[in-house]
Amino acid sequence: MRLEDLDFSKLRAFQLVATHGTLSAAATHLRLTIPAVSAKLRRLDDVLGVALFRRLPNGLVLTPAGERFLRDVTPLLLDAERVVASVQSQVPANTQETGSLSISIGGDYTSHFLPKINGFLNEFPKVQVQMRVSRSSDALAALQTGKLDFCLGIYPRLPTGVAAKVVARTTLALITKDTGAPQSQRPADLVSGRLIVAPRGTAMRQILRKSEFASDTMSYFECPTCQTAIDLVALGSGPAVVHNICVQRSGMRDLHVIDLGEKMGSLQLVVLFRRGARRSVAAQAFFEHVTT
Repeated sequence: MRLEDLDFSKLRAFQLVATHGTLSAAATHLRLTIPAVSAKLRRLDDVLGVALFRRLPNGLVLTPAGERFLRDVTPLLLDAERVVASVQSQVPANTQETGSLSISIGGDYTSHFLPKINGFLNEFPKVQVQMRVSRSSDALAALQTGKLDFCLGIYPRLPTGVAAKVVARTTLALITKDTGAPQSQRPADLVSGRLIVAPRGTAMRQILRKSEFASDTMSYFECPTCQTAIDLVALGSGPAVVHNICVQRSGMRDLHVIDLGEKMGSLQLVVLFRRGARRSVAAQAFFEHVTT
């Protein structure tokens, strides 16, 4: 006999038949057909070279060899069950959590949220996550209708039924090409003609309309994301106003960063969700990850 031929499925089938006395009870427990269980018993007899059951008209009865084998194999199977249970108890329950999440994130704020999202993905590897970059109006509409679970970004106005958790605040910054010349005390003096800014309708543009950067002599070059604006400044396209929270490469060569401060105005980075919406375990964990 080779030990490799003595697998646990045959041993388990033998134990169940011996304990319950019928093939049908064992088949139900193992989710197999009665012929499949009977075949396992025959193969076990062949491997051991001894008959474990006597087949009678009214059922199966253990032979003396079968009785001895049951006494010996039962502790082995119990030990195997304890080993499996011990291993499974050490696996965090979160790794078994399934489901799906759909979120929208503003393109400018990925650098803030991605480490937090990555932490969630590592903790919940089986949860399907769909992340999209959408216009604020589209994201809010999808959140209200239940097509999104969360929106991450800057949303100054909230529609009915939507709540917000503030996770950070950001001022604005002026990014200029560093020419080596002394910097003016007045940031707007560093802008000659063109300023790279966010598109119209954004919260940043609302702030700029009431600032020293609102001038008839100044033209705006509208740019979709802060990172693109910073790249354009590096190429020499002109200075740009961006969110301070988006300035991840402020130490880049030839770029100068001026924090415009609270006096200019600040914006709140928030996580939006539907009021009263029931959250799954995964959704609640995601919310905790991105808001702490």
